[in-house]
Amino acid sequence: MTEAGDSKGIFMSDGSDGSGGSGPVVIDLFCGAGGLSEGLRQAGFQPRVGVDFDKHAAATYRHNHPGVPVIEGDIESVTGEELFRLAGTRDIDLIAGGPSCQGFSTHGKRIQDDPRNFLFKHFVRLVDEVRPRMFLMENVRGMLTYAKGEFRRQIEAAFNEIGYRADFTQVLAADFGVPQMRHRILFIGTRVDNIELSFPAPTHGEGEGLKPYVTLAEAISDLPLMGKDYTLAKREYACAPQGLYQVYARSGAPTEVTMHVGRPLSKQASSLAAHIGQGQGLRSAPAEVLPERFKKMRTIANGQLRRDCTTLYYRLDPNKPSYTITCNYKNVASGPFLHPFEDRAISHREAARCQSFPDHYQFLGSSFPRQIGNAVPPLLAKAIGLHLMKLLAAETNQHRYQRVA
Repeated sequence: MTEAGDSKGIFMSDGSDGSGGSGPVVIDLFCGAGGLSEGLRQAGFQPRVGVDFDKHAAATYRHNHPGVPVIEGDIESVTGEELFRLAGTRDIDLIAGGPSCQGFSTHGKRIQDDPRNFLFKHFVRLVDEVRPRMFLMENVRGMLTYAKGEFRRQIEAAFNEIGYRADFTQVLAADFGVPQMRHRILFIGTRVDNIELSFPAPTHGEGEGLKPYVTLAEAISDLPLMGKDYTLAKREYACAPQGLYQVYARSGAPTEVTMHVGRPLSKQASSLAAHIGQGQGLRSAPAEVLPERFKKMRTIANGQLRRDCTTLYYRLDPNKPSYTITCNYKNVASGPFLHPFEDRAISHREAARCQSFPDHYQFLGSSFPRQIGNAVPPLLAKAIGLHLMKLLAAETNQHRYQRVA
């Protein structure tokens, strides 16, 4: 097994589909487009079932994980027996997923009573019905701090009530080779007494012994510039892969770039973008070019110019990881999505690269920004998966030793 700290283990993929292998069995609830399953598959897990209500995301999942059945519907109606039947086994190693808690997202309005905040209860219910050896739940960082951690304590208590020890941590996707400053919270848990709960150590960062963060340039510099042709369905790569990340991204990919499309900026956005350099946002534009509603943002109570940063109309810095890729990455007025070299929003393929999806991963249907923005970055999932594999393997080996003794 490759350790998570090995750069080749993080960046290389075998390019195979999601149905083969003989590793631990995982069921992916709230699977979306399949980023979590893709990373766990790269780590050696066998995805056996996906569940999601979004028909477009479900189509994407089926296409990229052939042979893995997807339950397309409301999680409330899914039962453990149905999951057993589709998985072809009652011996499930891991239930994983990211139940939506968008009411706690730091990138939108926080609404405590948003019904999506309570989908975790069905995650807990299905863990109880299936009784996997472990579970993995990923979610937005805001749920950790909302109401001084009360929501997080509810989740821990719910798992404890069904006999699972649980622990949580915050992770930054960039710490695991993803070219994106995406913060998330992870819950893991087990019903097995001799599994010691722990989390993977970062492999990238600024500390001693860590690899440098993967930058935006390292992620997308081989993708061609668009010029004025925003709608070309397929394009030649600009160059051969430059570095390990691009080798990973292009493993098993077509010979041409797909989903690399854009559109011209609006007149207002274009006039602002002309004044915004790499690593700069709206505050760098002269006051005279700002729409009236934005001029108030430039001063504080004493009338002086604000010196803090805003990521509205922010042009990405090629020498750093991107900011969080959200479902709004096609709208430069909503956040840090201006291309570093061209006056346009980043493309679907560039966003997918920032999320660490390989180029062979194709998104179907519509709502590509929602599918890509909501996904778990596969390389983050792979790092977690490699760590969980070690925990499960250690428990298995200890169990075998006790049986022999």
